[in-house]
Amino acid sequence: MRREDLLDILSKMSPRDLTLTVLMFRGGGMITIDTVLRQEEMYMVVRGREGGSTDEARGFFVSYDDVSYVKLDRVIKGNEILRMYGENVPEDVDRLADPNTQVGSMSAADNAAAAAKAAPSAGGPAPAPAMDPAAIAKANLLERIRAARTSAGTSNLPAKK
Repeated sequence: MRREDLLDILSKMSPRDLTLTVLMFRGGGMITIDTVLRQEEMYMVVRGREGGSTDEARGFFVSYDDVSYVKLDRVIKGNEILRMYGENVPEDVDRLADPNTQVGSMSAADNAAAAAKAAPSAGGPAPAPAMDPAAIAKANLLERIRAARTSAGTSNLPAKK
């Protein structure tokens, strides 16, 4: 990865996310970043933890060329990534959840329409699911997961549409 690319990616992340950022290396190693201390011409100095180790707050001199990719080590919605790049996307609509939506293709009017579509209707019952077997199986699986999480006391999945 080039220096400019890596520093651009890291600059888009919030300080909260920076501590959940993992630098993945070409050789398969990884470092979970705690703090970026310096950014030099050919390398950067970070404090963090090496993957597979419990040793925290170690210092690393990382060559930009050795970084293969950057991983954000938490569940992230597509809209959160788009907001990192300055796009104005409603909080409650994850437009990347729809496989037919292309990134960068929605206008402000499309965003408003998607938000209205995602909002539950106050009037009548929810529409019946499509008769596609894959959609029915997915709905059944999500319902079982929601039920299991609810009985465990936590529910992180969105409500059934």
